Amino acid sequence: MGTEPLVRDVESCLEAALPDVELLELTVLEPSETLRLVVDHPDGVTHEVCEAVTHAVHAIGLGERFGIEVWSPGPEPPLRTREQFARAIGHRVELRVTDEDTRRARDRSGTLMAVDAESVTLAEAAGVREIPFSAVRRARDLEGAREC
Repeated sequence: MGTEPLVRDVESCLEAALPDVELLELTVLEPSETLRLVVDHPDGVTHEVCEAVTHAVHAIGLGERFGIEVWSPGPEPPLRTREQFARAIGHRVELRVTDEDTRRARDRSGTLMAVDAESVTLAEAAGVREIPFSAVRRARDLEGAREC
Protein backbone atom coordinates (compact mmCIF):
# COMPACT_ATOMS: atom_id res chain seq x y z
CA MET A 1 0.00 0.00 0.00
CA GLY A 2 1.30 3.46 -0.88
CA THR A 3 1.58 6.09 1.80
CA GLU A 4 -0.66 8.70 0.14
CA PRO A 5 -3.91 7.39 1.75
CA LEU A 6 -2.15 7.38 5.13
CA VAL A 7 -0.84 10.91 4.56
CA ARG A 8 -4.37 12.11 3.74
CA ASP A 9 -5.79 10.37 6.85
CA VAL A 10 -3.14 11.85 9.15
CA GLU A 11 -3.39 15.33 7.61
CA SER A 12 -7.20 15.29 8.00
CA CYS A 13 -6.86 14.08 11.58
CA LEU A 14 -4.35 16.79 12.48
CA GLU A 15 -6.35 19.49 10.73
CA ALA A 16 -9.39 18.61 12.86
CA ALA A 17 -7.69 17.87 16.19
CA LEU A 18 -4.49 19.95 16.12
CA PRO A 19 -4.75 22.62 13.40
CA ASP A 20 -1.41 24.24 14.33
CA VAL A 21 0.49 20.99 13.75
CA GLU A 22 1.82 20.38 10.24
CA LEU A 23 2.75 16.94 8.93
CA LEU A 24 6.12 17.23 7.20
CA GLU A 25 6.82 13.57 6.49
CA LEU A 26 5.23 10.16 6.96
CA THR A 27 7.25 6.98 6.65
CA VAL A 28 6.14 3.38 7.14
CA LEU A 29 9.02 1.50 8.75
CA GLU A 30 9.22 -2.12 7.71
CA PRO A 31 9.09 -4.82 9.01
CA SER A 32 7.91 -3.30 12.29
CA GLU A 33 4.80 -1.71 10.75
CA THR A 34 5.56 1.56 12.50
CA LEU A 35 4.42 4.98 11.27
CA ARG A 36 7.08 7.63 11.72
CA LEU A 37 5.50 11.07 11.61
CA VAL A 38 7.67 14.17 11.37
CA VAL A 39 5.63 17.17 12.47
CA ASP A 40 6.14 20.86 13.06
CA HIS A 41 4.38 23.47 15.20
CA PRO A 42 4.76 27.28 15.14
CA ASP A 43 6.06 27.21 18.74
CA GLY A 44 8.32 24.20 18.15
CA VAL A 45 7.72 20.51 18.73
CA THR A 46 7.60 19.70 22.42
CA HIS A 47 6.95 16.43 24.19
CA GLU A 48 3.36 17.62 24.68
CA VAL A 49 2.91 18.18 20.93
CA CYS A 50 4.27 14.69 20.20
CA GLU A 51 1.94 13.20 22.79
CA ALA A 52 -1.09 15.07 21.38
CA VAL A 53 -0.26 13.89 17.84
CA THR A 54 0.08 10.30 19.06
CA HIS A 55 -3.32 10.48 20.79
CA ALA A 56 -4.97 12.03 17.72
CA VAL A 57 -3.59 9.35 15.40
CA HIS A 58 -4.68 6.61 17.81
CA ALA A 59 -8.18 8.15 17.89
CA ILE A 60 -8.62 7.48 14.15
CA GLY A 61 -7.57 3.85 14.55
CA LEU A 62 -4.07 3.97 13.08
CA GLY A 63 -2.59 2.91 16.42
CA GLU A 64 -4.38 -0.44 16.00
CA ARG A 65 -2.62 -1.05 12.67
CA PHE A 66 0.75 0.57 13.31
CA GLY A 67 3.17 1.50 16.01
CA ILE A 68 3.40 5.30 16.14
CA GLU A 69 6.57 7.41 16.37
CA VAL A 70 6.32 11.20 16.36
CA TRP A 71 9.45 13.23 15.61
CA SER A 72 10.36 16.88 15.43
CA PRO A 73 11.78 18.07 12.11
CA GLY A 74 15.32 18.49 13.43
CA PRO A 75 17.91 20.80 11.89
CA GLU A 76 17.17 19.79 8.26
CA PRO A 77 13.39 19.49 7.98
CA PRO A 78 11.87 17.55 5.11
CA LEU A 79 10.04 19.37 2.33
CA ARG A 80 6.99 17.62 0.92
CA THR A 81 4.34 20.12 -0.14
CA ARG A 82 4.56 23.10 -2.47
CA GLU A 83 3.86 25.35 0.52
CA GLN A 84 6.82 23.90 2.41
CA PHE A 85 9.05 24.40 -0.66
CA ALA A 86 7.78 28.00 -1.00
CA ARG A 87 8.78 28.77 2.61
CA ALA A 88 12.28 27.48 1.81
CA ILE A 89 12.92 29.82 -1.15
CA GLY A 90 16.37 31.33 -0.68
CA HIS A 91 17.54 28.40 1.48
CA ARG A 92 20.11 25.76 0.65
CA VAL A 93 18.26 22.50 -0.03
CA GLU A 94 19.14 18.93 -0.90
CA LEU A 95 16.95 16.98 -3.30
CA ARG A 96 16.89 13.31 -4.29
CA VAL A 97 15.78 13.45 -7.92
CA THR A 98 14.94 10.67 -10.37
CA ASP A 99 16.55 11.35 -13.74
CA GLU A 100 13.85 11.24 -16.43
CA ASP A 101 16.10 9.54 -18.98
CA THR A 102 17.87 6.91 -16.87
CA ARG A 103 15.35 6.58 -14.00
CA ARG A 104 18.30 6.64 -11.60
CA ALA A 105 18.16 8.64 -8.40
CA ARG A 106 20.63 11.47 -8.00
CA ASP A 107 21.24 13.93 -5.19
CA ARG A 108 21.21 17.61 -6.07
CA SER A 109 21.91 20.52 -3.76
CA GLY A 110 21.85 24.25 -4.15
CA THR A 111 19.78 27.32 -3.38
CA LEU A 112 16.05 27.06 -3.95
CA MET A 113 15.25 30.00 -6.22
CA ALA A 114 11.57 29.52 -7.15
CA VAL A 115 8.57 27.23 -6.84
CA ASP A 116 5.58 27.03 -9.17
CA ALA A 117 2.73 24.59 -9.69
CA GLU A 118 4.88 22.11 -11.64
CA SER A 119 8.50 22.54 -10.60
CA VAL A 120 11.21 23.99 -8.41
CA THR A 121 14.15 26.05 -9.62
CA LEU A 122 17.49 25.17 -8.06
CA ALA A 123 20.70 27.21 -8.39
CA GLU A 124 23.57 24.70 -8.34
CA ALA A 125 27.30 25.28 -8.77
CA ALA A 126 26.91 24.21 -12.43
CA GLY A 127 24.02 26.60 -13.10
CA VAL A 128 20.29 27.02 -12.63
CA ARG A 129 18.11 23.95 -13.14
CA GLU A 130 14.33 23.55 -13.24
CA ILE A 131 13.24 20.26 -11.67
CA PRO A 132 9.69 18.90 -12.03
CA PHE A 133 7.95 18.04 -8.74
CA SER A 134 7.23 14.61 -10.22
CA ALA A 135 10.99 13.89 -10.24
CA VAL A 136 11.60 14.89 -6.60
CA ARG A 137 11.69 11.81 -4.36
CA ARG A 138 12.94 13.43 -1.16
CA ALA A 139 13.88 16.96 -0.14
CA ARG A 140 15.45 18.61 2.91
CA ASP A 141 15.82 22.25 3.87
CA LEU A 142 19.45 22.51 4.95
CA GLU A 143 18.80 25.87 6.62
CA GLY A 144 15.44 25.06 8.13
CA ALA A 145 16.26 24.88 11.82
CA ARG A 146 14.57 27.46 14.01
CA GLU A 147 16.53 29.17 16.71
CA CYS A 148 15.55 27.97 20.17
